[in-house]
Amino acid sequence: MRKKQMRRLASALALTMAAGLFTGCGSPAPKESESASAETEKTEAGESQEAGKTEDSSAAAKDTLIIATANEAPNMTTNLHNATAGEYLNLMTHDRLFYSSEDLTPKPSLCESYEIVSDTEWLFHLRKGVKFHNGQEMKAEDVKASLELCKESPQVSQYGQSTGTIEVVDDYTVKITTDGPQSGLLYDLCHHGNAILPAELIANGHDFNKEPIGTGPYKLVEWKKGESIEFVAFEDYWNGEAPIKHVIWKVIPEGSSRTMALETGEVDLVVDVETTDLTRLMEADGIEVFNEAGTTHQWMMVNNEVAPFNNPDFRKAIASAIDKEAVIQVALQGTGSVSDSMLPGCFKGVTDTGAPSYDLDKAKEYMEASGLNPADCGFAIICSDDMKLRMGQVIQSCLKENLGIDTTLESMDLATYLDVTATGDYQAAIGNYTASSLLAYSQGVYHSMSVNGSNKTRLNLPEIDALIEKVQTTLDPEENVKAVTELSDALNEICPQAPLFVRNNVRAYKKGLKGFNIDASGTTYYHRMSWE
Repeated sequence: MRKKQMRRLASALALTMAAGLFTGCGSPAPKESESASAETEKTEAGESQEAGKTEDSSAAAKDTLIIATANEAPNMTTNLHNATAGEYLNLMTHDRLFYSSEDLTPKPSLCESYEIVSDTEWLFHLRKGVKFHNGQEMKAEDVKASLELCKESPQVSQYGQSTGTIEVVDDYTVKITTDGPQSGLLYDLCHHGNAILPAELIANGHDFNKEPIGTGPYKLVEWKKGESIEFVAFEDYWNGEAPIKHVIWKVIPEGSSRTMALETGEVDLVVDVETTDLTRLMEADGIEVFNEAGTTHQWMMVNNEVAPFNNPDFRKAIASAIDKEAVIQVALQGTGSVSDSMLPGCFKGVTDTGAPSYDLDKAKEYMEASGLNPADCGFAIICSDDMKLRMGQVIQSCLKENLGIDTTLESMDLATYLDVTATGDYQAAIGNYTASSLLAYSQGVYHSMSVNGSNKTRLNLPEIDALIEKVQTTLDPEENVKAVTELSDALNEICPQAPLFVRNNVRAYKKGLKGFNIDASGTTYYHRMSWE
């Protein structure tokens, strides 16, 4: 869409209220069988492999599920990424000690039960007879090695900070001694970075990207880079073999192509639904659409280490100049809700106090206070998919019209985007983060330990780190909420980036697919699905 058209559209849409109102974190999630199974914060076969290649996928419908996704995972490992697209795959092949239940609270998975001995000492009793894909039984040594691998991996190390000292008590018991009280320990153990891998393979330098060996419900068959990823059900899965024996992920970057693939029967389920096609899909025969509030917080992140973004008033100026309602309408067709706070408002204790909102007068005041000339403040915005590009177009129009700031939009594939934003080799980018707990979110997005990982703004302030750690160590629920509010207010005042909205989770799939599930954090358990 050309810039002039975009300007007119952004102005018109500023008067339109977003259709999707975010009301909370809870939404229906998969219910594991009587013995709980795996999950966490977010990531991602035939009678033969030919099953996914037949012209009529319904011929293989009884044992094959074909999923369309916009973005290819950066890799298959559990510890070398913190990307949603990667977690989708991790959930296929791996389990953790705990999974995140439908209300986003941790529940035992590979851990059968646990004891809190004191504020800092925990005992975890493992399930017996759980097998890895290579036939080896999972034992305590594997848990110890896997949790320590998480600690050592920069991309996910924030989820290993809480585990302290890990000891093997016996083959089926692990003791964790934390460094002080850790309110987020069980949430961290839900994360894919703490997935359990064979200790022997870790020690031998096994290539888990080429051959992911876990205890999960599916095994990797083949990865055709840029095209498809195929999985087959693991017959010895501890929680029962999956009803759908083959799952094929197809990488289809173009949104309308994903829609057409679902309509023509080429695929059975679309993860990244093209929102401009949402009404069309809702009216289509034979297609079900899921559209409910989630926890994904979307923003324009900016590199706080480089000018002009190292100027807090400039950051507040651009945050105040963006018409977020227009962004939601153009990019999402209304399937989201405006967010001004630096933290997702669905979590208890989060406030909008001090956060810049869409206010042109304030935007100009902040710009003047920054002492900068808008003509000298142009920058590039990286967009890694079609939806982000639409968001970028509205932002581009708003900043030019409201502040006189020129921006350019730079399209980039997901893997490259993740690399350049993690290393700080960028100015601004459209991004998001999803977490099942406020602590996990704040550690991943704003703590200095996550710089060069998921802290893309590269915020590095001791006072913010201290407030996050206060949330981490405050065990009393009421006092924890107060600590969250203190953190929220401090981040709003600093304004490290420009929050935009909280996204709905939107999926579309064929009628006849039973057991479809998704929780508020976007997690789906494909091994719980079956065909009628």
